[in-house]
Amino acid sequence: MNERVQAPSLVYADVAGGDRLAVRLGGAEAGYAVERCLNRMSRCAEAYAATDLQVRTDVVVARFADADSALLAAREMRERVRALPPMSGIKLVLRAGVVLEADAESALEKPEALAAWLVSSQNPDTIAVSEGFGQALSPSMRRMLGRLGDNEGGVPFPALELGEAPPPTPAELRLDAIQAHKTLNVSFRGRNWCIDAAHPTLLFGRETGNDIVIPDPRVSRQHARIELRGGLFYLADTSTNGTYLLEQGRAELCIKRDEFILGEKGHIGCGFSPAENMSDAVAFALA
Repeated sequence: MNERVQAPSLVYADVAGGDRLAVRLGGAEAGYAVERCLNRMSRCAEAYAATDLQVRTDVVVARFADADSALLAAREMRERVRALPPMSGIKLVLRAGVVLEADAESALEKPEALAAWLVSSQNPDTIAVSEGFGQALSPSMRRMLGRLGDNEGGVPFPALELGEAPPPTPAELRLDAIQAHKTLNVSFRGRNWCIDAAHPTLLFGRETGNDIVIPDPRVSRQHARIELRGGLFYLADTSTNGTYLLEQGRAELCIKRDEFILGEKGHIGCGFSPAENMSDAVAFALA
């Protein structure tokens, strides 16, 4: 699963150091150096699917459909600008402010003005974000943030700062997405079950005491179970022939005397491949 929570966000990023460079090298050379930074920054915004992108004299303003993409784009912008060598001893650096569109509504400000305010009050090479933006991030992304230090300009709302920790892996973000769902719907031969906090376990096997009874000689009496633990749905096999898992967009997996975290949706075969006999497979989907 790679869907992200929709939280329209704005990145306002400028390039600091251009004025000092112009004094030393002249306006044309300084302008060329700043333009190189802006080109790199705009490519980062495009790589993370910016919904709107504006490039100005020394500023990039980009909008994103979700908070994770906005923060990853801002981080990548900073890394790309950092990678450029100094000119005549002067290093160009990036400053960025990242806010939710909703932050601006609550503060009765335009999102761009709010993000620019964040930028103007911080030191260069800083990515500052509103606290509301931080709360909209996936949990793994949120761990990259720290409390923003004191600033002279003052910020009209609580703010955080992006640190130097590496971004979460795709696997960590996948777990975040799964944990955001607290209900798993399961179906078999026209019947439906719901796994949630009130009913955290579902048993299936050949014996009549199971929640899902599968009358097949390949199925063990107590073949497998699905459990909700710590916000994740685990498929645990206790069988002789193994439990086959076929998830959307992933290769089929055979689990034997082990457990596996379920993804967004798929099918489970008790002792057989769901691809070979879909009508007798147990279907599941996150709600």
